[in-house]
Amino acid sequence: MTEPWQLQLFRRSLKKRQTVDAMLAHLPSVQGRTCLEVGCGTGLTSYFLRQRGGNWTSADFERDHVRSARQLVGDRVLQVGERTLPFRTAAFDVVAAINFLEHIKDDETFFAEMVRVLKPGGDFLFMAPKGDHGRPGFALKRVLGFTADQEGFGHARDGYPLPAGRALMERHGIRVQGQDSYCRFFTESLEDLLNFAYHRKAMKGKDTAEQDFHGDTAPMSAEALNKVGTAYKVYSAIYPALKGWTMLDRLIPFSEGYMMVAWGKKAA
Repeated sequence: MTEPWQLQLFRRSLKKRQTVDAMLAHLPSVQGRTCLEVGCGTGLTSYFLRQRGGNWTSADFERDHVRSARQLVGDRVLQVGERTLPFRTAAFDVVAAINFLEHIKDDETFFAEMVRVLKPGGDFLFMAPKGDHGRPGFALKRVLGFTADQEGFGHARDGYPLPAGRALMERHGIRVQGQDSYCRFFTESLEDLLNFAYHRKAMKGKDTAEQDFHGDTAPMSAEALNKVGTAYKVYSAIYPALKGWTMLDRLIPFSEGYMMVAWGKKAA
């Protein structure tokens, strides 16, 4: 049986593998619990979350992403809007917000919605770019046009530095238990260059208004992956060398990553 395209792409990923590792490392116990994932994308994170157990519902903002996620994980995947969630108050024991809030214009309102559907005492996992200005990786993003002030790929803001992420959670009644970062300079810079190269190829001949939620920086469907064709074969061939480049991050363990993960509990 052919492996789903999402997993095929994951096997050749750089940053996504670190995202999944960070997500699972800080995920609370979910056995026997009712859980919500917001920002499921094409379903890759949903696949790994559901392997941990629990009764998961996954949500995303894009119709095509929801379709892809359903193909990978089956049912309980739905499309949602950017202001409200279609669930009753205190419906979930766990809410995981995975790398999407930087796209939401009214992040305060949507964050409040995620907390609303979480039970008192429930666990909250929050992942997002840090958006630290003044660092070399951010300077590269500016050159590539990825920053929010350049309207880069639908970003409403560049991210949440650790103090800002903590403050956002605490404003909405989440007691922060810990924060961490991942994806240091060598991985982040290479990922941005690869995303830029893919974007240029994917958007060739298209109007910029056709950009989707993620801005076409990576394949978001089996059809999109197939269209990459020879370029993906070349990428697969040089993947070991690219992975070796990201391992240079081990030389700078003192440096914070460019992505953040925070976890806490809703006040009882």
